[in-house]
Amino acid sequence: MTGLPKHYTDHCLFQLYLNKTLHAVHQGKVQNLLVNRYLSLTPSIYQEDGKSFYIIKDVPDYLYFQEHVPLDHGFIKVPQYDGHLVNLFTYQNLSEYLNDQLSKRNIKNLKSKKRKLESLGKIEYKVLSGDLAESEYEKTFVRFKELLSKRFDQKGILNRDLAHWQQLYGFTLPKLRADEAKLFVIYKDKLPICIALNYIVDHVMFSHIQTYDIDYSPYNLGDIHMQFQLEWCLSNNIDIYDVSKGTNPYKEKWCNHRYRLFHEIVYSKKSVVCIIRAKSKKMKLDILQWLRNMGVLGNLIKVDKWLYTINKWRK
Repeated sequence: MTGLPKHYTDHCLFQLYLNKTLHAVHQGKVQNLLVNRYLSLTPSIYQEDGKSFYIIKDVPDYLYFQEHVPLDHGFIKVPQYDGHLVNLFTYQNLSEYLNDQLSKRNIKNLKSKKRKLESLGKIEYKVLSGDLAESEYEKTFVRFKELLSKRFDQKGILNRDLAHWQQLYGFTLPKLRADEAKLFVIYKDKLPICIALNYIVDHVMFSHIQTYDIDYSPYNLGDIHMQFQLEWCLSNNIDIYDVSKGTNPYKEKWCNHRYRLFHEIVYSKKSVVCIIRAKSKKMKLDILQWLRNMGVLGNLIKVDKWLYTINKWRK
């Protein structure tokens, strides 16, 4: 299977950056409001017309979509998760960004950790895409899954991509060969110890999956890898590096812009059932977001930890 994994269906953020597709409600040009530029793409449509009720998830507020809502349909936007990104538009080089974003102590520590890592053996930084041999791709993806599994076992959290890994494998290679995706890899003695899979749409790079070898945790591999990726962005006319939805200390440390994601509910105003369903869905989403804001969901209640435990028990 080479299509986009099913769990991304109706997710605007993933459909746009991974698949260059838009929901029918979002036909037309897509404008990046942060840098006042349009994404130069002609996206296909992934939702058939004629449905009386649907939800478009994870619509980022830093992008403007030309909306095409049928006249006999209602439209509700419900705020949900926050997302984070790095806006490099005004920066000429990495040093400028580091000086603005990190403290002198953090910069000094980053340089020290990088030196210590590079003293361990032969450290290489590579970006894989374009004319990529399938043998190298397969070997890298096998290692990618191994590191990702090991990392999420350490965290005790379910990773949904691992359940669709073979499908993701088939989907990604054509994207890499078309230069629509990049694998950022750090090697130690030719063995990958840090891997990130990112997608490129015009002047935006989107972080999809990244992980590292937890045996190298003392070297702050995540920070070293972020520096590597930002250097590449600045050398390749990438203005925005979107590290996707969710908040954690790593994203807050490196990102200079927080954005909001919305769920959009589109429903037929001719149907009483659809009207009730839309209002009920909005109420449910509002309650879920209130629980997140209060620290109940994602803090006291961690669904992915529960799912991880359930899956381990079943196995």
